Amino acid sequence: MKKILLLAVVMFASLNASAQFYAGGSIGFGSVKPVGGGDSEFVFKILPEVGYQINDQWAAGAVLGYSKGDFAMASGTDTFGSTGREVFVISPYARYTAADWDPVKLFCDGEVSFASIKNGGSYFALGVSPGIAVALTDKVSFVTHLGFLGFENRSPEGSGKSGTKFGLDFRNSCSFGVYYNF
Repeated sequence: MKKILLLAVVMFASLNASAQFYAGGSIGFGSVKPVGGGDSEFVFKILPEVGYQINDQWAAGAVLGYSKGDFAMASGTDTFGSTGREVFVISPYARYTAADWDPVKLFCDGEVSFASIKNGGSYFALGVSPGIAVALTDKVSFVTHLGFLGFENRSPEGSGKSGTKFGLDFRNSCSFGVYYNF
């Protein structure tokens, strides 16, 4: 029993010796005037992110976010509908770094997104999102995602219908963020 416990401690210590945590995310804000007239509305999104760099090529993390208004959330794709909507999203991912030209890294996130739209239904997505990370310092990185390839499903509340989409989307899928590496 002592040998198993000692082996587990050694494995955990060796894993942590080559790995590090990072935290960051992205925010967005603006003013939207509804089509057909009406008052402008202040809209925003907050997408904090945490992750764990397992080794030089692999990381795992999650985005837990909130949006109010006419902003895209999960996977950065189409908006969820009219202004005034409140959206809560969780999006765990696995990140593979395909190329590392210090200080620039090219990566791809394999992600699963779940979103709940207050008084509006739910959303599910499964796909990949390529990105670029630029290390500004040893601790701070600028990160951008450049698209989404995958499957999406929206289920509006009370309609009894759902919509699905599969494809590649670059039009509404660009996001920028900053990470702090611990």
